[in-house]
Amino acid sequence: MKPDRKKGQPGNTHPPARSNSSDPEPSVVHGVAAPIWLFVALALLAFLGLKYLDLHAGGFNPHVYQQFASSNQLVALSASGDDPKIKGLAVYNMPTCVSCHQPNGQGTAGIFPPLAGSEWVLEENPARIIRIVLDGVQGVIPVHGQPFGPSVMPPWRPVLSDEQVADVLSYVRSSWGNNAGLVKKEQVATIRKETESHSGTAWTAEELLKVPVGKP
Repeated sequence: MKPDRKKGQPGNTHPPARSNSSDPEPSVVHGVAAPIWLFVALALLAFLGLKYLDLHAGGFNPHVYQQFASSNQLVALSASGDDPKIKGLAVYNMPTCVSCHQPNGQGTAGIFPPLAGSEWVLEENPARIIRIVLDGVQGVIPVHGQPFGPSVMPPWRPVLSDEQVADVLSYVRSSWGNNAGLVKKEQVATIRKETESHSGTAWTAEELLKVPVGKP
């Protein structure tokens, strides 16, 4: 038999159950909770994937130019630091050339002439193209019979050294299917001196066509 409780003696010490439906209830996770190890595994896979792209695809390497397929290729080419074509690429990728003539050398239709396959670029003697880089060109310039312009190419005489002009032209004359000879800085120096009186005045196509381009 259970002993009788005396009046005033405390009974059940548990608090009464809540009956108000508006009272907040403990948060309940509906469905099946995902184990912690799954999140850790996904994070690890994401990290390894990004690392692979960084090492092999060049996708997240800020030093990789769009002309290169991967950072490994860039490192391999960096070993040829004395190659004028490699140094010329660096000059070309400045706003100097690429903004108008595009990374693929195709230019802009009807405005900026292409460098890929251009007869101005491929002439055996680079006397005309050197003049164009030094003092710029204005008006309409024809490439393969198609007019481009009128537009103005700025002069780079005060900006680029003889070596830089030679390097960027060597790059242009050997890229996008072009197969012309390298340009030497001595050639640029000679023409720079010969055309001092023309400094500050952009060439026209008519003027350039009068420049002899026999054997360099």
